[in-house]
Amino acid sequence: MKFIEDSRIRIGRKNFALAWLYYTIYLLIIMGLSYILGTKPYVFGLPRWVAIGNIIVPVFFVLLLILVVEKLLPDISLTEDEDLEKKE
Repeated sequence: MKFIEDSRIRIGRKNFALAWLYYTIYLLIIMGLSYILGTKPYVFGLPRWVAIGNIIVPVFFVLLLILVVEKLLPDISLTEDEDLEKKE
């Protein structure tokens, strides 16, 4: 007996990996900017790394996330196909 994997599971695993990759890139950029920018110059009355790392970079990544979700993540049905056939 061969196990037939639901295609939604494959898509879910791909989306999970993409989410972790996105989060890892976000953290690396935040940590890199915090290390590179230092604490002396000020932006908005805050140390530069705080202003850029906690205000500007998250805004950029939220906008980027909207594009990623719209373009890369497929819309999948969360109900089983059998349920849909019974209702019709």
